[in-house]
Amino acid sequence: MTSSASTPLLDERDSDHNPADSQRKTATLSFWDGVALVLGIQIGSGIFVSPALVARNTGSEAPALLVWTIAGLLAWACAACYVEMGTRLPVNGGPQEYLAYCFGDLFGFLTSWGCIFGVKPCSSAILALFIADYICDAADIASYNTLVALALVAVVTAVNCTGNRLSNVSTKVLLVCKTIGVGFVIVMGFAVLLFPQLSPSPDVGSPPELPKAPRSGSYVDALVAAMWAYSGWEVLGLVGGDIRNPSRNFPRIINTSMVIVLALTLFANVAYFSALSFDDIARSTTIGLTFSQHFLGRAGSIVYAVAICLSTLGTLNVKTYTAGRLTQAAAERGYLPLIMKTVGDSHRKKDDDTNEADDVVLPTQPNRPIFVSIHSPLKLGDGTIPISGIVFNCLVTSAFVLAGDVSSLVSLMGIVEYAVVFLTLVGLLYLRLRPKPDTEAPDNRPILKVPFILIPVALFTVTSMVVVSTIYHPRAGIGFVVCFVLSGLTHTFAVRLRSR
Repeated sequence: MTSSASTPLLDERDSDHNPADSQRKTATLSFWDGVALVLGIQIGSGIFVSPALVARNTGSEAPALLVWTIAGLLAWACAACYVEMGTRLPVNGGPQEYLAYCFGDLFGFLTSWGCIFGVKPCSSAILALFIADYICDAADIASYNTLVALALVAVVTAVNCTGNRLSNVSTKVLLVCKTIGVGFVIVMGFAVLLFPQLSPSPDVGSPPELPKAPRSGSYVDALVAAMWAYSGWEVLGLVGGDIRNPSRNFPRIINTSMVIVLALTLFANVAYFSALSFDDIARSTTIGLTFSQHFLGRAGSIVYAVAICLSTLGTLNVKTYTAGRLTQAAAERGYLPLIMKTVGDSHRKKDDDTNEADDVVLPTQPNRPIFVSIHSPLKLGDGTIPISGIVFNCLVTSAFVLAGDVSSLVSLMGIVEYAVVFLTLVGLLYLRLRPKPDTEAPDNRPILKVPFILIPVALFTVTSMVVVSTIYHPRAGIGFVVCFVLSGLTHTFAVRLRSR
């Protein structure tokens, strides 16, 4: 099977009745809920921040658009690989569950801690600080940036703790706001493209005053920045246990989302290049405000800044929800105290075992429970949401907000995140090539397979990104190695302590 612009990376194989799916009584997210969830993360601050980062590291329009295209296709390929993993192992937790199943508990533990204590809260802290910057600049209260960011984290946490219903509604409403914001950029940019006399910038089309031959590492930095703008495709793995009929809906959600995001992102960048000079784009740290000020003036740009804030708030809302699910899955694995795990659906019969996990937990190595000294899950909310995990993510995110060093957070997050993607792709390759155990034979679950060539291509590209990023950002690389070693030692010590 070959992929093209009109051919999705995954075939949609209809399955009206899937025995594996029918057992998932707690699944609450429909196809459109899943699309809104993925788009809610993908269409966010990245489209308003990353264009400047990509422009600085490429030097001209053509290489910049090429980087955006390659990043989009790479994100789609990785997403397709994650979908195959999701249909093989349809549980909440994403990579931590995949790697624990493929390579044993240690890899699941390392992935879990890397995401829970690093990737997820770092990403949420960056988004909160980004929104706070816009709010404080518009209101001229720059000194209160940290307090505003902390307040945003608290509000989003409260919304997610009320239950999936309100969180889903918020996600869809904010998705509409952010789509309108990106739509404004596309419409105005293409208007200038068709009618150049409308351009507010006299320097459009002039050559940029940037180095014509960026170093090789700059292109990798540009690719990482573009991939950050596309990030969000991995969210389905974190809430796989909540998706109805995943064998049917997983590929539909990813293919629909990636087509929309890839088109919107490329159109938005063409619009930026049409309406603004390349230097304006490369030098701007808030391309959305720069764009809106050219067309709308100061007052109009404040209104547009509100739309950008709502766009990013939607991304923060979805990240908070998925971080809670990831923490819940880690607690069910025994990687965190069981107080981080939520009990079953409140609609279950009273004689049900309240300590039974809502989601499927895959078998792995013995000595799995590590932090099981606390045996009482938190019984709050509607009984179906990971309240304790969401609150825990709020606390860790707040700590990163107080640190306030955005550049270091971005570097560390990128290295850890794509190291996890690398391991997950290796896990998928392992599942493809190994002999199938007899224990998997009776499952009867349809497996959606990506074209095999996508796996090594994505694996090579992601490996190159991690290695080059670590070389060019040694502080973040050293931090990643230190955290990796400390987490491994913690796991080893805990297992040995329990075995005595």
